[in-house]
Amino acid sequence: MVRNLAFFAVMSLIWGLTWAAIKLGLDDVPPLLLAAARYLLTAALLATAVRGAGAAFAHGRTVVSALLVNTGTYER
Repeated sequence: MVRNLAFFAVMSLIWGLTWAAIKLGLDDVPPLLLAAARYLLTAALLATAVRGAGAAFAHGRTVVSALLVNTGTYER
């Protein structure tokens, strides 16, 4: 129970800080660049977590499908 509350507190803190970072970042950085930087940082953190947990990375069609779904949602 305590562990779940700690995870919830950390998640809430990170969620709250992202709003502040977005508000400050939009003054100086274009929105698409800011979104790209967020996704790159998140990908690096998740890759580190997966590698640390000893889990295998997805390969082939799974990666291609994920890239198409995640990048195809942005319009200019």
